[in-house]
Amino acid sequence: MKILFIHQGPHKVHAAFGESITDKWFFYGNNRKSIIKTFLKSIIKNNEQFDVIFSEGGSGLPIAALKKLKNSRTKIILLNADKFFYLISKTNPIKRLLMKFLLSFVDRIIAISEMNKKLASKYFDNSKISVVHPFGVNVNFNINCPLDTTNILFIGDHRVFDKKFDNLVEAVKILNDKGWNFQLYLIGSCADVINENYDWLHKIGYTERPEKYFSECSIYVHPADFDPCPVSVFETMAAGMIPIVTKCTGQADILKENGLDFLIMDNNRPSTIASKIIEIYNKPLNWKKEISMKCKDISRCFSEEKQVEKFRKIFNEIIEDLCELPLHDGRGFLFQ
Repeated sequence: MKILFIHQGPHKVHAAFGESITDKWFFYGNNRKSIIKTFLKSIIKNNEQFDVIFSEGGSGLPIAALKKLKNSRTKIILLNADKFFYLISKTNPIKRLLMKFLLSFVDRIIAISEMNKKLASKYFDNSKISVVHPFGVNVNFNINCPLDTTNILFIGDHRVFDKKFDNLVEAVKILNDKGWNFQLYLIGSCADVINENYDWLHKIGYTERPEKYFSECSIYVHPADFDPCPVSVFETMAAGMIPIVTKCTGQADILKENGLDFLIMDNNRPSTIASKIIEIYNKPLNWKKEISMKCKDISRCFSEEKQVEKFRKIFNEIIEDLCELPLHDGRGFLFQ
């Protein structure tokens, strides 16, 4: 069984998934120009055939479809960890047709959240979509964050158009203009695109030690328009921070399942974010400790070991179903 993992980086979680099933990897590009260039080169080159193509995100589908056109027996499994299905309805008609055409080559989907599965099921057979959540990458610490501070944290890249951390900055400004003294820490390239400067706004940027800030902040806010299942939420929960997320963040379903609906916002307007921050901040310390412990327990359910094991199990089941071949001999699965 020859399996190829095609990727755009990859994300550390997706790399762990890929490593668990094959050592055959192919970089298809990480932006439009490099993806097109790789696709054009692959029309003539890269004729090696594979039984299964595992694609990290929808951007890999042009390469995956091309390989399937060269070998009709090839099966394509899509790791739905991006905004592919979120964007279908928002893009122009021509691009929408192209996305649906590429999707017609896909045999199975593994989504990284129930939210992503719901979106994908609008365009793909729901019975052929599985869910495997990611895991927190930076969780190798023993932290009990302080729960009585006014320190708020956000972690993310520079994509302000969907992460909407600018709304969080505005929310904290609303609160501090009213006399509060909240401190907002921005980790990641998100800090590079915020032009405002305030005494309470700390633009940390990239850091190899995010746990330093995990041990100083009490609340983590993820105000995204759409985010499939950001690992930063699991990571901060592992430190005991209380998360506040939008209903369009992948962990919203997990919080809801665990009776933590009150940590979910219906929208990401600055006024809504500000109100939710005050609501959580004003809770008694004992209540915060109880919620913090519950968040820690939830994060432990999504460890790297558990999620990679779950991914392998589901991937193996999909392969058995697609190929109608027994891939194990009672001792384990025989990937080659």
